[in-house]
Amino acid sequence: MEFVKLQGSGNDFILVDNRDERFYEFLEKTGVCLKEFVVKVCRPHTGVGSDGFILIENPEDPSNHFRWQFFNSDGSEAEMCGNGSRCAVRFCYDLGIVDEEVRFETLAGVIRAEVINGGSRVKVQIPPPSDPVEKRLEVNGREIRGVFINTGVPHFVVPVEDLEDVDVVRIGRSIRFHPDFGPKGTNVNFIQRESDGAIRVRTYERGVESETLSCGTGSTASAIVAYLSGIVKKRSVEVLTRGGEVLRVEFTEDLGEVFLEGPVYKVYEGTLSLEIFS
Repeated sequence: MEFVKLQGSGNDFILVDNRDERFYEFLEKTGVCLKEFVVKVCRPHTGVGSDGFILIENPEDPSNHFRWQFFNSDGSEAEMCGNGSRCAVRFCYDLGIVDEEVRFETLAGVIRAEVINGGSRVKVQIPPPSDPVEKRLEVNGREIRGVFINTGVPHFVVPVEDLEDVDVVRIGRSIRFHPDFGPKGTNVNFIQRESDGAIRVRTYERGVESETLSCGTGSTASAIVAYLSGIVKKRSVEVLTRGGEVLRVEFTEDLGEVFLEGPVYKVYEGTLSLEIFS
């Protein structure tokens, strides 16, 4: 089965064109269920290695260009993924499925996107966020203050003074599984002010269960919380990710429209072998 691996801001994804539904024929040959398939393919060293797996399928509504199924590397299905959606749009642009203006279907609803500079950059609309809620949590014997907001998936944003000093995995995991966010848990973002229009962010990502180099919906949540908290003064926020690249988050004053933009790169094309499932 042919696939393409793309990455956006350090988030990498395996993408498969399943408009002819041949993926399910291949899945039957592997002898494993869909969740186990995703885990094996996304696993580093013994698989392709990635943060997620994306199936591109025909849309239910013909006025849209495609529908996706998105899976985290642990096999769980997610409603939305900012960087994953940008990679999906680039993948479909390269296949000729879409032009510069795009509409596609997700569990979070229909998403609009724009292809820029021949696919080297992609801008996607993020679903309108939930109302932000300030929370104080008791975590590992200390109080942590932050803001909970859902930008297609749930995020808890914690402003800090020294981002490099944060134990993202240990603290992030404790917050991710905190009873206040049960039963599905939350992603966790730690942010630090860089300037009036920029922040740095580190993210513990649910489903990956570790720190990732970037998270699109997390960068979006972080930018919105930073603006509402007065950490930045602009509604066009540059987000410096752990992967070293910069994402741009733009939103209206009422948060009715939110956009995420950044670079997308094709890593390689390949063919999956049945041997990795034996």
